[in-house]
Amino acid sequence: MPVIFPKNLKGVTSGILREIKAQGYSTAGGGLWSKEFVINSVKNIPADFGSYKAKNEPLGEYMNAMEQTAKEIESVTDAISRNTAMMVERAKEATRQVNDVSGKMRDGAEKLGAAMEKFAKISGNANFAETAKTAESLVNSLERLAELEKSGVLDRVMKAMAK
Repeated sequence: MPVIFPKNLKGVTSGILREIKAQGYSTAGGGLWSKEFVINSVKNIPADFGSYKAKNEPLGEYMNAMEQTAKEIESVTDAISRNTAMMVERAKEATRQVNDVSGKMRDGAEKLGAAMEKFAKISGNANFAETAKTAESLVNSLERLAELEKSGVLDRVMKAMAK
């Protein structure tokens, strides 16, 4: 009856097996390790992976890059937060200004509407033409009196009327 070896043991020579027995591992045949070598290697790894994170180790370089990237992400996040807060404040201020302008426009429109309503009432009056003529006459009379006062004649006329 033939002996069937597992696929992962094909090509394993007696020399490789001797090397594994002596050292616990072999780099020949694609690399093989003994169970005890693997268990002891795992037991000897420091809990914090300190020696593996040394700056000259690949994992240490990776961890340094990760820390630097984390710092950069934090600074970018802070900058975005500050800019967002600033934009929100500016939007609030713009909203306040728009509301103020809108309120002023509403007030102006109400005043204009009231004035137009008064004008419509006055101009809609049947005696509007007569009232306008009287107002014009009053204005002309006041202008003449103002000219007389400037020239000093008004005082003399008033004194003469008082006698």
